[in-house]
Amino acid sequence: MSFIFNPDLFPFLGAAGLVVLLLLLEIALMMGGFSSAGDAPTLGDAPDLDLDVTAMSAPELAAEFDLPSDIAAQVELDLDGYDGPGEITHDVSGTSVGGILDILGMRKVPMTVWLAIFLALFASAGLVMQTLLSATFGWMLPRIIAVPIALVPALALTRAIASGIARLIPRTETPAISEHSLGRRRSVVIIGTARRRSPAQVRITDGYGNTHYTMLEPLSDSDEITQGSKVLVLRLPRGLLRLVPLG
Repeated sequence: MSFIFNPDLFPFLGAAGLVVLLLLLEIALMMGGFSSAGDAPTLGDAPDLDLDVTAMSAPELAAEFDLPSDIAAQVELDLDGYDGPGEITHDVSGTSVGGILDILGMRKVPMTVWLAIFLALFASAGLVMQTLLSATFGWMLPRIIAVPIALVPALALTRAIASGIARLIPRTETPAISEHSLGRRRSVVIIGTARRRSPAQVRITDGYGNTHYTMLEPLSDSDEITQGSKVLVLRLPRGLLRLVPLG
Protein backbone atom coordinates (compact mmCIF):
# COMPACT_ATOMS: atom_id res chain seq x y z
CA MET A 1 0.00 0.00 0.00
CA SER A 2 2.90 2.38 0.65
CA PHE A 3 3.82 2.04 -3.03
CA ILE A 4 0.39 3.26 -4.18
CA PHE A 5 0.43 6.22 -1.80
CA ASN A 6 3.87 7.39 -2.89
CA PRO A 7 3.53 11.14 -3.70
CA ASP A 8 5.63 10.68 -6.83
CA LEU A 9 2.81 8.57 -8.31
CA PHE A 10 0.04 11.05 -7.59
CA PRO A 11 0.13 12.91 -10.97
CA PHE A 12 -0.22 9.65 -12.86
CA LEU A 13 -2.86 8.17 -10.57
CA GLY A 14 -4.78 11.45 -10.86
CA ALA A 15 -4.61 11.27 -14.67
CA ALA A 16 -5.93 7.70 -14.57
CA GLY A 17 -8.79 8.83 -12.35
CA LEU A 18 -9.67 11.62 -14.79
CA VAL A 19 -9.91 9.09 -17.60
CA VAL A 20 -12.53 7.21 -15.60
CA LEU A 21 -14.39 10.46 -14.86
CA LEU A 22 -14.40 11.42 -18.55
CA LEU A 23 -15.79 8.02 -19.44
CA LEU A 24 -18.55 8.34 -16.85
CA LEU A 25 -19.30 11.90 -18.01
CA GLU A 26 -19.62 10.83 -21.63
CA ILE A 27 -21.94 7.99 -20.65
CA ALA A 28 -24.07 10.41 -18.61
CA LEU A 29 -24.20 12.90 -21.50
CA MET A 30 -25.19 10.18 -23.95
CA MET A 31 -27.96 8.99 -21.64
CA GLY A 32 -29.17 12.57 -21.29
CA GLY A 33 -29.08 13.16 -25.03
CA PHE A 34 -26.39 15.87 -24.86
CA SER A 35 -23.54 14.01 -26.54
CA SER A 36 -24.58 14.94 -30.04
CA ALA A 37 -25.40 18.27 -31.66
CA GLY A 38 -27.67 16.57 -34.14
CA ASP A 39 -30.72 18.32 -32.71
CA ALA A 40 -29.24 21.77 -33.25
CA PRO A 41 -31.32 23.51 -35.92
CA THR A 42 -29.62 24.49 -39.17
CA LEU A 43 -30.46 26.88 -41.97
CA GLY A 44 -30.81 24.42 -44.81
CA ASP A 45 -28.46 21.83 -46.21
CA ALA A 46 -26.81 23.89 -48.95
CA PRO A 47 -23.21 25.10 -48.57
CA ASP A 48 -22.81 28.65 -47.33
CA LEU A 49 -23.03 31.28 -50.03
CA ASP A 50 -20.28 33.80 -50.65
CA LEU A 51 -22.20 36.62 -49.04
CA ASP A 52 -20.45 39.80 -47.96
CA VAL A 53 -22.09 39.99 -44.55
CA THR A 54 -20.00 43.03 -43.64
CA ALA A 55 -22.11 45.12 -46.05
CA MET A 56 -25.49 43.88 -44.81
CA SER A 57 -27.88 45.93 -42.67
CA ALA A 58 -29.56 44.64 -39.52
CA PRO A 59 -32.87 43.82 -41.30
CA GLU A 60 -30.95 41.99 -44.03
CA LEU A 61 -28.98 40.01 -41.45
CA ALA A 62 -32.17 39.15 -39.57
CA ALA A 63 -33.84 37.89 -42.74
CA GLU A 64 -30.81 36.07 -44.14
CA PHE A 65 -29.84 34.27 -40.92
CA ASP A 66 -33.24 34.07 -39.23
CA LEU A 67 -32.06 36.18 -36.29
CA PRO A 68 -34.08 38.18 -33.77
CA SER A 69 -33.93 41.91 -34.52
CA ASP A 70 -31.89 42.73 -31.40
CA ILE A 71 -29.23 40.14 -32.19
CA ALA A 72 -29.13 41.27 -35.84
CA ALA A 73 -28.64 44.87 -34.73
CA GLN A 74 -25.74 43.86 -32.48
CA VAL A 75 -24.16 41.82 -35.28
CA GLU A 76 -24.37 44.86 -37.57
CA LEU A 77 -22.53 46.93 -34.96
CA ASP A 78 -19.87 44.26 -34.52
CA LEU A 79 -19.38 43.97 -38.28
CA ASP A 80 -18.80 47.73 -38.49
CA GLY A 81 -15.54 47.11 -36.64
CA TYR A 82 -14.37 44.41 -39.02
CA ASP A 83 -11.19 45.59 -40.73
CA GLY A 84 -11.11 43.12 -43.59
CA PRO A 85 -8.58 40.36 -44.35
CA GLY A 86 -5.84 41.81 -42.16
CA GLU A 87 -8.00 41.33 -39.07
CA ILE A 88 -8.06 37.55 -39.41
CA THR A 89 -6.58 35.79 -36.41
CA HIS A 90 -8.25 32.37 -36.41
CA ASP A 91 -9.71 30.57 -39.40
CA VAL A 92 -10.42 26.99 -40.35
CA SER A 93 -7.24 26.68 -42.39
CA GLY A 94 -5.06 27.20 -39.32
CA THR A 95 -3.01 29.96 -37.66
CA SER A 96 -0.36 30.06 -34.99
CA VAL A 97 -2.87 28.74 -32.45
CA GLY A 98 -4.35 26.35 -35.00
CA GLY A 99 -0.86 25.17 -35.93
CA ILE A 100 -0.12 24.20 -32.34
CA LEU A 101 -3.44 22.36 -32.12
CA ASP A 102 -2.65 20.54 -35.36
CA ILE A 103 0.82 19.55 -34.13
CA LEU A 104 -0.77 18.02 -31.04
CA GLY A 105 -3.56 16.40 -33.06
CA MET A 106 -6.22 18.25 -31.05
CA ARG A 107 -8.28 19.31 -34.07
CA LYS A 108 -8.45 15.83 -35.59
CA VAL A 109 -10.87 14.35 -33.04
CA PRO A 110 -13.31 15.66 -30.39
CA MET A 111 -11.55 17.36 -27.50
CA THR A 112 -12.87 14.88 -24.95
CA VAL A 113 -11.54 11.96 -27.03
CA TRP A 114 -8.12 13.62 -27.37
CA LEU A 115 -8.01 14.38 -23.65
CA ALA A 116 -8.98 10.83 -22.69
CA ILE A 117 -6.28 9.37 -24.95
CA PHE A 118 -3.65 11.78 -23.64
CA LEU A 119 -4.49 11.20 -19.98
CA ALA A 120 -4.48 7.43 -20.42
CA LEU A 121 -1.08 7.48 -22.16
CA PHE A 122 0.36 9.97 -19.65
CA ALA A 123 -0.79 7.83 -16.72
CA SER A 124 0.52 4.65 -18.35
CA ALA A 125 3.92 6.16 -19.20
CA GLY A 126 4.39 7.56 -15.72
CA LEU A 127 3.22 4.49 -13.82
CA VAL A 128 5.31 2.11 -15.93
CA MET A 129 8.41 4.29 -15.59
CA GLN A 130 8.07 4.73 -11.82
CA THR A 131 7.21 1.06 -11.24
CA LEU A 132 10.25 -0.13 -13.20
CA LEU A 133 12.53 2.27 -11.35
CA SER A 134 11.13 1.18 -8.00
CA ALA A 135 11.47 -2.53 -8.82
CA THR A 136 14.98 -2.17 -10.26
CA PHE A 137 16.64 0.46 -8.09
CA GLY A 138 14.29 0.84 -5.14
CA TRP A 139 13.54 4.52 -5.79
CA MET A 140 11.36 6.72 -8.00
CA LEU A 141 11.98 9.95 -9.82
CA PRO A 142 10.61 13.08 -8.13
CA ARG A 143 7.33 14.31 -9.58
CA ILE A 144 8.90 17.48 -10.93
CA ILE A 145 11.18 15.35 -13.14
CA ALA A 146 8.88 12.39 -13.85
CA VAL A 147 5.99 14.47 -15.18
CA PRO A 148 7.91 16.21 -18.03
CA ILE A 149 9.54 12.91 -19.01
CA ALA A 150 6.15 11.18 -19.21
CA LEU A 151 4.67 14.08 -21.19
CA VAL A 152 6.99 13.52 -24.16
CA PRO A 153 5.86 10.00 -25.18
CA ALA A 154 2.28 10.73 -24.12
CA LEU A 155 1.95 13.74 -26.46
CA ALA A 156 3.71 11.97 -29.34
CA LEU A 157 1.57 8.84 -29.08
CA THR A 158 -1.61 10.86 -28.59
CA ARG A 159 -0.97 12.72 -31.84
CA ALA A 160 -0.34 9.45 -33.68
CA ILE A 161 -3.46 7.78 -32.28
CA ALA A 162 -5.62 10.84 -32.95
CA SER A 163 -4.40 10.89 -36.55
CA GLY A 164 -5.23 7.20 -36.89
CA ILE A 165 -8.73 7.72 -35.52
CA ALA A 166 -9.28 10.71 -37.82
CA ARG A 167 -8.42 8.58 -40.86
CA LEU A 168 -11.16 6.13 -39.88
CA ILE A 169 -13.82 8.85 -39.90
CA PRO A 170 -15.54 8.84 -43.32
CA ARG A 171 -15.33 12.07 -45.29
CA THR A 172 -17.59 12.62 -48.26
CA GLU A 173 -16.64 16.15 -49.26
CA THR A 174 -13.52 18.11 -50.13
CA PRO A 175 -12.01 20.52 -47.59
CA ALA A 176 -13.19 23.48 -49.72
CA ILE A 177 -16.80 22.27 -49.69
CA SER A 178 -16.48 21.46 -46.00
CA GLU A 179 -15.29 24.98 -45.15
CA HIS A 180 -18.07 26.59 -47.16
CA SER A 181 -20.60 24.36 -45.39
CA LEU A 182 -19.74 25.59 -41.90
CA GLY A 183 -21.07 29.13 -42.19
CA ARG A 184 -24.66 29.94 -41.17
CA ARG A 185 -24.86 26.75 -39.09
CA ARG A 186 -26.40 26.77 -35.64
CA SER A 187 -24.33 24.85 -33.13
CA VAL A 188 -23.24 24.58 -29.49
CA VAL A 189 -20.00 25.41 -27.69
CA ILE A 190 -18.86 22.10 -26.20
CA ILE A 191 -15.50 22.85 -24.55
CA GLY A 192 -14.36 26.06 -22.85
CA THR A 193 -15.50 29.68 -22.96
CA ALA A 194 -15.09 31.55 -26.25
CA ARG A 195 -13.53 35.01 -26.02
CA ARG A 196 -11.61 37.10 -28.52
CA ARG A 197 -8.11 35.66 -28.86
CA SER A 198 -9.23 32.73 -26.68
CA PRO A 199 -11.27 30.32 -28.83
CA ALA A 200 -13.47 27.51 -27.56
CA GLN A 201 -14.28 24.22 -29.25
CA VAL A 202 -17.49 24.11 -31.26
CA ARG A 203 -19.11 21.05 -32.78
CA ILE A 204 -20.67 21.84 -36.17
CA THR A 205 -22.72 19.54 -38.38
CA ASP A 206 -22.43 20.67 -42.00
CA GLY A 207 -25.04 20.39 -44.73
CA TYR A 208 -23.79 16.93 -45.67
CA GLY A 209 -24.19 15.47 -42.20
CA ASN A 210 -20.46 15.52 -41.38
CA THR A 211 -19.46 16.62 -37.88
CA HIS A 212 -16.62 19.12 -37.48
CA TYR A 213 -14.80 20.13 -34.31
CA THR A 214 -13.02 23.47 -34.51
CA MET A 215 -11.80 26.25 -32.25
CA LEU A 216 -13.62 29.54 -32.83
CA GLU A 217 -13.87 33.01 -31.29
CA PRO A 218 -16.88 35.33 -30.89
CA LEU A 219 -17.56 38.05 -33.43
CA SER A 220 -17.79 40.70 -30.73
CA ASP A 221 -14.80 41.74 -28.61
CA SER A 222 -17.08 41.94 -25.55
CA ASP A 223 -18.74 38.53 -25.86
CA GLU A 224 -17.91 35.61 -23.59
CA ILE A 225 -19.73 32.52 -24.82
CA THR A 226 -19.76 29.78 -22.21
CA GLN A 227 -19.81 26.03 -22.66
CA GLY A 228 -23.24 24.77 -23.67
CA SER A 229 -24.32 28.07 -25.28
CA LYS A 230 -26.16 27.98 -28.60
CA VAL A 231 -24.40 29.92 -31.34
CA LEU A 232 -24.63 30.87 -34.99
CA VAL A 233 -21.44 30.25 -36.97
CA LEU A 234 -20.98 33.31 -39.19
CA ARG A 235 -18.59 33.12 -42.15
CA LEU A 236 -16.88 36.41 -42.96
CA PRO A 237 -14.84 37.20 -46.09
CA ARG A 238 -11.94 34.85 -46.87
CA GLY A 239 -13.49 32.08 -44.80
CA LEU A 240 -13.05 33.60 -41.34
CA LEU A 241 -15.52 31.96 -38.95
CA ARG A 242 -16.91 33.78 -35.91
CA LEU A 243 -19.54 32.90 -33.32
CA VAL A 244 -22.70 34.87 -32.61
CA PRO A 245 -24.45 33.95 -29.33
CA LEU A 246 -28.15 33.19 -29.74
CA GLY A 247 -29.21 33.93 -26.19
